[in-house]
Amino acid sequence: MSATHRIARRPFLKLAAGGLLAAGAAATGGWVLVNRSRNLFQVRHERTLMQTSVSVNVLAADTEAARHAIAQAYARMDTVVSVLSRFDAKSAVSRLNREGRLDGPPPLVHQVLDRALEISTRTDGDFDITVAPVLDYFLAQPRPLVLDPATRDAVARREALVGYKSIFLTKDAVVLNRAGMAVTLDGIAKGFVVDQGIAALRAAGIEYALIDAGGDLRAIAGGDPGRYWNVGIVDPLQDSRLAAVLRLRNAALSTSGNYQVFFSADRRLFHIINPHTGYSPDDYSSVTVMAEETMETDAMSVAGFSMPLPRLKQVMAERRQEWLVFSFDGKARWRSKGLPLVSGAADVV
Repeated sequence: MSATHRIARRPFLKLAAGGLLAAGAAATGGWVLVNRSRNLFQVRHERTLMQTSVSVNVLAADTEAARHAIAQAYARMDTVVSVLSRFDAKSAVSRLNREGRLDGPPPLVHQVLDRALEISTRTDGDFDITVAPVLDYFLAQPRPLVLDPATRDAVARREALVGYKSIFLTKDAVVLNRAGMAVTLDGIAKGFVVDQGIAALRAAGIEYALIDAGGDLRAIAGGDPGRYWNVGIVDPLQDSRLAAVLRLRNAALSTSGNYQVFFSADRRLFHIINPHTGYSPDDYSSVTVMAEETMETDAMSVAGFSMPLPRLKQVMAERRQEWLVFSFDGKARWRSKGLPLVSGAADVV
């Protein structure tokens, strides 16, 4: 099995080329069924979750069992989102941001915050969930944004609130130790949600599956090394085409880029914020990270943006991760030696 198909939505990451609705395919009620062979079907369902389109793809002989497993995966992901979303006023994270503390945090919140703080420590703050005040300021401004003195002053005031070391976390409470602080789990929670979806599929007996949540993706492909998923990485210079194809089996992959959500006309200010400056990093246009869990790749693809190339190489090696990055102008590409590159070119560093 080399399962290949393409999803043309949020273009941070696309599955490798090939028509999804090929011969023997049927689509009804949001479900897609593709006859891959005599005894193997691809069952796919896509819906909006976490303000992005999430697709769950399962390869199985029993299509009804596959549908049931997919429903279980969405149910589990829905539960996690209801707890972690900062856009739901009733969620635990929203209460934390409003009140500056959260007593008796739900286990899911504690688990994600604990991992976020661990990654912040290991990356010397290149990943920091407390960038929310700066990010929300940029999101609220008219576009294209001009960095005039008044805007820079507003950014400086909000940047003073950024600092993961001011989060106090125990099993009994979470406290934000600076008045006005807020957290965003956008750069890690989506990956955690994908991981939970995969866990639900495995619990339902599924061996071959892929979940894609707008650039955060995890695949399972059983124990046969001849079975894998091909995943395409978008060219940041022209996001309608692929720049590389990677082979993925029993692993996670996340791609972050500056070409989808940006605030300034020159795209130098976009949705990823360097926690050390309050502005967007400008070394890269795209960062892809491969590891075992999507929560890890989600956060590290964000953290990587704020790392110079030699440091990025070192940190990724320490965490045993493969990676691919594009320069800010998109003309240069670098990658780790062990990246399973099927097509496309990048210099190994």
